[in-house]
Amino acid sequence: MAKQALYYDDAKRLFVFEGFSLDAIVGLLDNHVARKTLYNWKMQGNWEDKRKKHLNKAKDLQTDLVDLAELTIKEAKANPTPHNIYAMSRALAALKAYQGVKLLDKETPPEDRKGLTPENIRQIEKEVLGLE
Repeated sequence: MAKQALYYDDAKRLFVFEGFSLDAIVGLLDNHVARKTLYNWKMQGNWEDKRKKHLNKAKDLQTDLVDLAELTIKEAKANPTPHNIYAMSRALAALKAYQGVKLLDKETPPEDRKGLTPENIRQIEKEVLGLE
């Protein structure tokens, strides 16, 4: 029972919220808990359902952030007041932080260019928002 008191919460967090497999969790816990024990905890604690609920909640948040960013972009484009531009930049910053989007620079190889470059952002600000 001492094992459960020491490792249960960490194991649950690693599985449900961080998405690690049971085998990975065994390694992360330095083999202090057997895979069979983790499997039993997973089944008894209904970790699989909790993981699914967590993932769905994360998808909902991401969808809301995308919707908010689109709305603020449209508003800033239609009415480019400082308030609307600031709101748009905050919405985009929140989306960027949530998705882990990174800006690319000129040294980034073409095969790694899957996001926005600083040049693309400046072009969007100039052409779409009328900023210079």
